[in-house]
Amino acid sequence: MAERFTKADWEREHLLAGFDRLHDRLTAWARSAPAWPPFDEARVLVDRLDARLRVPEIDLDRALVVGFLGGSGTGKSTLFNALLGRKASRAGKEFRPMTRRAVVACHPDVDPAFLGLGEDELEIHRLNIPLLEQMILIDCPDPDTQDPEDGQGGERHLDILRAALPHCDVMVHTATSQKYKSHVVGQELRRNAPGRQILFVQTHADLDHDNRPDLRRYLDSLGLRVPEIFRLDGADALARQERGEPVDAEFARFRDLLEHELASRARHRIRRANLLGLYGWLLGAIREPIDAGLGAVAKLEEATALERARLAARIAAKMSERIDANRRLWRSRVLRQLNQAWGAGPLATLIGAWSAAGSLVRSLVLLRARTPTQAILAGGWTAVSLVGEKWRESRAAAALTAEADLGLTEGDLAHARTVLQGYLNEARLDPAPGEDGGDFSAEQLATVAVEVYRRLDAEINEVVEKRVARRAGPGTHWAFEIAFALLPAWLVLHLAKNFFHDHMIQGRPLLGLDFALQATFWCVLWGATVGGILLRRLNRGLHQELKAVVDRLAHAPLLDSLCRDASDACAAVRTHAEALAAIERDLADLERRVGGVLDLGLGALRSEGQELHQATS
Repeated sequence: MAERFTKADWEREHLLAGFDRLHDRLTAWARSAPAWPPFDEARVLVDRLDARLRVPEIDLDRALVVGFLGGSGTGKSTLFNALLGRKASRAGKEFRPMTRRAVVACHPDVDPAFLGLGEDELEIHRLNIPLLEQMILIDCPDPDTQDPEDGQGGERHLDILRAALPHCDVMVHTATSQKYKSHVVGQELRRNAPGRQILFVQTHADLDHDNRPDLRRYLDSLGLRVPEIFRLDGADALARQERGEPVDAEFARFRDLLEHELASRARHRIRRANLLGLYGWLLGAIREPIDAGLGAVAKLEEATALERARLAARIAAKMSERIDANRRLWRSRVLRQLNQAWGAGPLATLIGAWSAAGSLVRSLVLLRARTPTQAILAGGWTAVSLVGEKWRESRAAAALTAEADLGLTEGDLAHARTVLQGYLNEARLDPAPGEDGGDFSAEQLATVAVEVYRRLDAEINEVVEKRVARRAGPGTHWAFEIAFALLPAWLVLHLAKNFFHDHMIQGRPLLGLDFALQATFWCVLWGATVGGILLRRLNRGLHQELKAVVDRLAHAPLLDSLCRDASDACAAVRTHAEALAAIERDLADLERRVGGVLDLGLGALRSEGQELHQATS
């Protein structure tokens, strides 16, 4: 029968899936990053730490590895021996082979091969004692001593130390009241702090005064969180055990913490907290240069906006000048569009007559011809006048695209590119240039200008059509037609009354030609008044709408090409930097589910802005 999962099993698998998801999202984020030095550094750092970021669950069940780190003479080896209850690691300042090797104390059933150290780098003591049933102790070489046999540099002990400490889950850092500000030891402590917990111990308790406040301040200056500092005397504890006497309460509490709390009950929690701590340090190390670099990116974005605005203002000023010079053309387009939209109607006919006033005058001149010669001359003048009017109209309509001038020169564009390149260098961005490379010759400027003015002409026509449709629709059409027809209708009623009632019934004379002429005059004047009101309604605000079109088109494709590289590079950097926040939220959620280890008296790295090489060396 298959084994059923318990609630604890499901929670464990769900937690492990969270770790896998965090790892996958971080590696995918690093590998998909756009080219930018902070992202490049992040990618290298993630690649080098990848083996430590994905820890198999089977590693959670192995024995807890505790490494001892301290300067020479701090009682590190003596404390190591006191915990074992015997002298396994030789202490003292005399030359000893141990300096070149790490002393490992483990249970006979444990294979320390996972430490990855060669036989000449290890001194293994297999002891069948309760302390080592779920724990491995490693007495690491002193980082501040030199073996005379090391030869030039004497760095072999550091190599062994740096090979052993990455396998440790917990570090025990020893110091004395006289020797606690060792630069070399502090450097190694900070180097190996990411991703592991730390127990802080002041040794030589029977000989030295209590210096823990000063030690705490020093450790705090290294960026370490220090919840507790134990004060022990390993030599006294070892001597008591050799005499068969009980150890003091403080040493007993420290040994019980290691054996029962850390190695037995909190082993999994420590390793998960270590992994989360490593992720936290890594994200902090990634975030710091990104946040620092985003300031220069913001300056580039601001400079890009300013250059676009400056060039756009030059273009807008030139286009506005052309708009102002052709106001008559826009109003004639409004009138023509109104004629097309309204079609038939008394007022529409009158407005159409206004549009054709020039043609009407020429027709009257032609009708006054009395001889063939006069007719030929009048017809020729009419034709020439008509052709000239059409030519002037087409010339005015084509003026926007005939003069390819945006008000910019090659020098203006070169200045803008120089300014942006300076900010690109400061932001350490090197975007790939577009197809045109951002360079424009005079001919290319003219080509872009023609296209911009063609778009302007097309959008002006669209504005005119929308204005006529919005302000002179069917309802407005009939309202103005009725308003215009009121006077002719009243005059027709007056003529009907004069003919049928006054003349035929009462015998009064008919109204004469003077009445007809005056009626015509007043009808035309009334029509001009109504039509003027209508045209004023259509033309009011037209200039502002055309200026809005100019402002929109001032950001021409030319500016897009000039600034696109910088804008796209900034947008890519910001988008990818913001994506890091989602990974940070995943980490915070995992930290909440795993819980902390402060209750165990374990310290850890507090600051996140360490040098990148400290985790990868």
